[in-house]
Amino acid sequence: MAAEYDFQRRPSSKGDDELQPLYSRIVNKGTIMMERLVQDRISYYLSEGHHVQLGDIGYFSAGLQARPVMDPKEIHSQTIFFGKVHLRVSPDFRKRCAGSVERAKYGFRKSAELSGAERYRRLLAFLETHPFITRHDYSGITGLLKNKALNDLNLLVEKGYLNVIGQGSHKVYVRTDNKVVTE
Repeated sequence: MAAEYDFQRRPSSKGDDELQPLYSRIVNKGTIMMERLVQDRISYYLSEGHHVQLGDIGYFSAGLQARPVMDPKEIHSQTIFFGKVHLRVSPDFRKRCAGSVERAKYGFRKSAELSGAERYRRLLAFLETHPFITRHDYSGITGLLKNKALNDLNLLVEKGYLNVIGQGSHKVYVRTDNKVVTE
C-alpha cells in the first residue's frame, strides 16, 4: 500500500493574505503505537510458521490443534488450525527471574461460609441503621468476596427483597418494604 499525499499552501510569513506556493505533504493515517506494532509483527510471523525471538527473554512459537488420528490420511488440512501460542523462556531470563520464595501469611482469599439466612440477617441489621448498602459494605458484613457478594445482592434484587438505585460503580441497594425472607 502506498502512502497518500496532498498539497497545502505554506502560511504567509508576513501574516497577510498573499497567495503562497503549494507543497506536498503526507496525509496522516493515524499513529501506530509500539504495542500494536510488536503484536502485529509477532502474530504475522507466527502465522507464517516462524519462531519469533524476543530479545533475551525467549522464543514465541505457534501450536496446532487437530483431532488425534492413527493414519495421516484420516485428517484434512481444513480440520487443522492454530491453537495456543507458546513462549519458551531462555535459561538466562529464567535465572534472572529466580528469587527467594516464602509462604504467604494469609494464603488465598476465600469467602466466609455463612448460611443465606445469616447473611440476610446481617443485611437487615445493617439496613436498620443505614439507608442503603453497597457491594463493598455487603462484602464487609458477610465476609463474601466481591463476585459472590454481587451475585448475592443481585439474587435478592431478582427475588424482590432489594431495589437497585444507580448503576455501575455507583450502584446502591435499598430494602423493599413489602417482602420478608422466610429462609
